[in-house]
Amino acid sequence: MSSSGRKSTIRDVAVKAKVSISTVSHVLNGTRFVEEETRQRILDSITELDYRPNQFARSLRGAGSRTLGLIISDIREDYFAKITKAIESAANRNGYAVILCDSEADLGKERLYMELLTEKGVEGMILAPVDSGSPPQGRRGHDLPIVQIDRHCHGAALDYVGIENARLASEAVHYLAALGNSRIGYLGHEARISTMEERWRGYERAMREIGSYDEALVNMSLPHGEDSSSAIGEWMSSSPAIDALLCGNANICLGALEALSLPSAGGAATARVALATFDDLAWFRFMENPVVTVRQPTELLGLAAFDALMARIRDEAPASPVEILLPAELVPCGFHAARGAVAAGGGG
Repeated sequence: MSSSGRKSTIRDVAVKAKVSISTVSHVLNGTRFVEEETRQRILDSITELDYRPNQFARSLRGAGSRTLGLIISDIREDYFAKITKAIESAANRNGYAVILCDSEADLGKERLYMELLTEKGVEGMILAPVDSGSPPQGRRGHDLPIVQIDRHCHGAALDYVGIENARLASEAVHYLAALGNSRIGYLGHEARISTMEERWRGYERAMREIGSYDEALVNMSLPHGEDSSSAIGEWMSSSPAIDALLCGNANICLGALEALSLPSAGGAATARVALATFDDLAWFRFMENPVVTVRQPTELLGLAAFDALMARIRDEAPASPVEILLPAELVPCGFHAARGAVAAGGGG
């Protein structure tokens, strides 16, 4: 605490140590080499002034900078584009700007962007983690608020906003089975992505419940961010008995539609294979062979993540991490729509 009795600031530390504010930040943030003598003088000043960790964390992340970081895995996905728009709009209404980063599902890029956003002085981040087994890194030890959206990391003590992926996948499988399908396949990316793992688990549970589970019906190795139609086509050719597919997201569903329309699939295969997918694209409803979709509340997900981050920044959130699960719905399209939308709401 300063001699006047008020809480010490980073400026007080800089004055006492006879260095610039940026040099103090570099020592605390580890962003640039500082000579040992100078570094020790700064640390001694911090101790003498009782400059507390939560205070210099706020200074480092630019208290008053009015900027937030957003790291998603693929801006080309309609789902993430809608979430981004919702977060940016909410931030703008509240006087904040958003720095958007696309990790392209690359863990190295994710960590690099976390470092860069920290150095830019953002007050907090919203993150769609790349790897469920690798907790977010790159914060250099200070308490920058982070909220996970859509995906989460096992063991990470961070707030999370998403949907009940496993239960919704199970409901989609049961819906396909009710249409008379029994050889229902699952298409997804690698299980390190938490949403893909959870949807696969929900699929597996439902298939076992209907007595039709077969590992040969599961493909969890599709390329991420690339054209997957060839890989799906090759896999389908070795599984000719499949009569329905549950796709992990809309991009995978597009790959499946293309693969099913190829000459090698008989050209009219889409009329014989029922499709269900997470994420709803408007034009699905105009297809000759309708796609059953799990429609996610993208705008609400973005708003909930923004609100959760603001609560952390303002120290208004509970001490323990908060999990917010929003309702989604299973939506039949085209001729299936006569059955009506099936409510598939989440808790929280």
